[in-house]
Amino acid sequence: MTLALTAGLTACRQEARALKEAETHFQEGLERRATKNTEAAAESFSNALLVINRCDQKNPEVKRLKAQIEDNLGAMYWKHGLSDEALKLHLDAAALFRELDESALLMKAFQNCGRVTASMQQTSKAQVYYKEALKLAEKLQDTAFHNELLMEISHDLYLESGDYPHAIENATKALNGGADPGFCHLVIGLAHYYLMEDDVALEHLHEATQSEKPSIRRSAYQGLYQLYQLAGNFPKALECHELYSENMMLADQEFQSSEVERIKANFDLQLEKYNLEVKQRQRNLYLYMILGGLLAYLFVVLLFLRQKTLSAKLKTEEMKNQLESALNKNKVYVTALALAEQITASTLDFNLKDGEWDDFIELVDKLHGGFIQRLLANYPTLTKGDLQICCLTKQGFSNQVIAILMNQQTASYARRKSRIKQEKMNGFNDERSFEEIINSL
Repeated sequence: MTLALTAGLTACRQEARALKEAETHFQEGLERRATKNTEAAAESFSNALLVINRCDQKNPEVKRLKAQIEDNLGAMYWKHGLSDEALKLHLDAAALFRELDESALLMKAFQNCGRVTASMQQTSKAQVYYKEALKLAEKLQDTAFHNELLMEISHDLYLESGDYPHAIENATKALNGGADPGFCHLVIGLAHYYLMEDDVALEHLHEATQSEKPSIRRSAYQGLYQLYQLAGNFPKALECHELYSENMMLADQEFQSSEVERIKANFDLQLEKYNLEVKQRQRNLYLYMILGGLLAYLFVVLLFLRQKTLSAKLKTEEMKNQLESALNKNKVYVTALALAEQITASTLDFNLKDGEWDDFIELVDKLHGGFIQRLLANYPTLTKGDLQICCLTKQGFSNQVIAILMNQQTASYARRKSRIKQEKMNGFNDERSFEEIINSL
């Protein structure tokens, strides 16, 4: 009985020490995150997660701390491009917060889920997560957080996906609720700009230039430059372009500083992830078995090298033929071909669904060896509607055909294409035409 009691007390002490150690690492991570030292913060959160996983997972105190660690570590992963890993951590944290009935922390976890899925262009999922966060903010009567969510949704979700009316609606609510006025006016102004409501766009973009943040002022002056240029007010356009360049340099100074940290942190985080995976595996293989397997593998590779090379070429050609066959059956492509041959009242009567557009974009991406991936790597701010235009251009369709498919007049389409190039494809520094840029990728 005495031995059993002693063993129990020892286990309790070990649990308490582990919990305290995890708490120490967690607090250290929060301090490092507050100073924007994200790679060091991620290391502290990772250490905290390693320790907390050794504790009793049924203990509510352990669950709460583990959820907080995962939610913060997920934010660090997302900041450095590890979106899939970040989403898993945020979802696990949300499940634990829900189980513990921690509404405030659950609200933040849902916001983080929305951010990650929005950045992954999973619009429908992002809407679900943001909706849950908004419900909890209303339930908790947290007005400040509610306005923050509205602002984030309007910019990261609706503006990026081309849903400009909802972007205006949410940003206006946030502005009236006391959110950052510069950011609110910028989002409202840009949404009206894309809707070609130039007078309203001018008003809000001028308000956005009063922001203290160089990045907001830069975007506002960029929009004003375009509007004044289109209106033929070239002195005003030149003035806005100079202010845009000035604020771009100020914003770039901040970006370059964080970019160096991002590159280093990305390497450190991936290395840490690999080390964690290695620690979880039990490797009991002997050296001679590894060497023997390696020699056998090299022998097989040398023996069948020519055969595999030929097979790869045949598979590539076969895959290309399959993709072209699939593209010829896609309704978007078939409709575009019909329009290219003859534009009549009957050919104008069509209805293209989102799924058909998605299939078309995916087929063009694969047919041109990762075209969409290269496009987004160079121009990450392109929306889904922009990608549709880029894919149609890549397939060689005329402006008239593309304008009809996008349900626009040819002149309006030309204006939209010019805006995409100028604002999202570094058009100020690239003298090539929109088509030349697309065909170079």
